[in-house]
Amino acid sequence: MELWATGFNAWGQLDFQGESFLAPADLRTFNCILRSKHLEMLRTSLSATLGKLLNLTFLTSSGIKAAGSLDAVFQLCLTKKDGLRKVAIAGNEKFAETQGKFIKEYRSLKSYSGGDGHYLGEFECFEQIAANQTTFTALSKNGKVWTWGDGRYGSCLGREVSEEIPAQLPSIAKDLLDLPTGPIRKISSGGYVTAALTSGNDLYLWGGCPGQSKILDQLSGMPEPVDLDGQDVLDVAVGADHILALTTEHKLYVVGANRNGQLGLDVKELSDWVEVALPLGGKQIVSVHAGYKNSFLLLEDIT
Repeated sequence: MELWATGFNAWGQLDFQGESFLAPADLRTFNCILRSKHLEMLRTSLSATLGKLLNLTFLTSSGIKAAGSLDAVFQLCLTKKDGLRKVAIAGNEKFAETQGKFIKEYRSLKSYSGGDGHYLGEFECFEQIAANQTTFTALSKNGKVWTWGDGRYGSCLGREVSEEIPAQLPSIAKDLLDLPTGPIRKISSGGYVTAALTSGNDLYLWGGCPGQSKILDQLSGMPEPVDLDGQDVLDVAVGADHILALTTEHKLYVVGANRNGQLGLDVKELSDWVEVALPLGGKQIVSVHAGYKNSFLLLEDIT
């Protein structure tokens, strides 16, 4: 497998070989940054990237390798030998953790490290959790999407807010129930946008921030279906101000800002989806991932 990346690289977070100079340059096009028999993306942050690899002689025993400047969260991941998949960190520094059917929230990393959080309630068994600047989103094993967060950014919740279902407590995004192509199977969140994919490979987006331009004109405070020329969507990733979508034909589409090269194209920004054609040399993209203002692709041989 190969890991390709482009975009923001000020801390060398796209350099797993540790060869960056004191002021690493951003990558403006997708380049291969790592190879291994098996690669798995674990976590990204403003200054670092964490992956899990096998069959590389320079790895730790946990198989976890990091690039960039490691913050306290990444140091914790390395200590625990875990990508903390059940933990999401919002831009306001709050932490949220799924524990079976429960959700526990923490004020900060210090609170999380000390176990000083509070339970928001008992809901359903969860399998994914994500966060953007102000909002948490959790996906249950039966495909229901739960959101909660800062009520001042209501568009990020993707649901109605009232005294009975306040912003700060998890509640179901009802517009994502009983969809034509089945329940939600994946979520991704970043900036002020959240994405959801159905089992039938339809893509839904919602979000937005008052006073900021929208990544897509159709973006609103409720989940809206996205049309990529009628193509089914295999994977999606949301960054701080850009989105990547991978079709079931393994074609890559991008939209949003490109000031740091996160789209891998020679443009300033895109207000609509554009396909990125890459010289993959007998490989195909199998998943997409987004960091703060960078993008990652996992490739494997076509069999």
